[in-house]
Amino acid sequence: MRTAKNSTSIKYIPIYTNVKKERFDLFEIILEEVEKNAERLEDGDILVVSSKFVAMSEGRLVKLSDVIPSPEAEDLASKTHMPSNLAELILREADLVFAGLPGFALTIKDGVFTPNAGIDRSNVQEGWAILYPRMPFRKAETLRRRILLETGKKVGIIITDSRLLPLRSGTTGIAIGVAGFDPVKDERGRKDLFNNVLRVTLRALADDICAGAQLIMGEANERTPLVIVRNSGIKLHDKPLNYEQMTIDHYECIYVRGLANEGRSTFYHESG
Repeated sequence: MRTAKNSTSIKYIPIYTNVKKERFDLFEIILEEVEKNAERLEDGDILVVSSKFVAMSEGRLVKLSDVIPSPEAEDLASKTHMPSNLAELILREADLVFAGLPGFALTIKDGVFTPNAGIDRSNVQEGWAILYPRMPFRKAETLRRRILLETGKKVGIIITDSRLLPLRSGTTGIAIGVAGFDPVKDERGRKDLFNNVLRVTLRALADDICAGAQLIMGEANERTPLVIVRNSGIKLHDKPLNYEQMTIDHYECIYVRGLANEGRSTFYHESG
């Protein structure tokens, strides 16, 4: 009888939580909520954490009426038809700002191409905005180490956000911070089913996991900012990571290069 090479199925385990409205200890709350859900972390698990949940734990909330826009923000707001205080936050948070369209500025934040520097006004009180978590790779590594030291469990960590893809309707999940495993697997040199050597293929393992977790986390009132991924088959390690291990420079991206070559940029800003 023919059997599967790996008969163990990958599992996505949702962890439901109470709504958070102010800063909290991320590690303590994660352990508390996992226990409340009658679950536990096991060696080899990958814990996927919503970026908004992490940002909330850091108190990354901003009252828009308190933000004073600069002349440059007024210019961006005029070009993108957005509130000038939101435009000011985008300029402060983004590493790079490209062309915009009504309601959105196309930006790069921590090596990720994202609208509005990841700033969101959903799932927060009206008149407020929530920013990206600070240094998500460092945050993921700190969380991984604390879990190892205080529970003895060796797990991987992903901080995930939802993202639109070019020419696709709807959002999917991507990783903005990873710890404990290689987020990208290099398949170059392997052979396919027809004995062709793969020359350019790299698999975005962390993003693949996030896409599955996003099915459970949702975008509305699901209250599921944590997902335990079990039996992924991914090998864990203790090596430090940063976003350079899962991103490319914007001038190497076929989408960015293609649009830039068409001369369609109407606004450009680089921080620092």
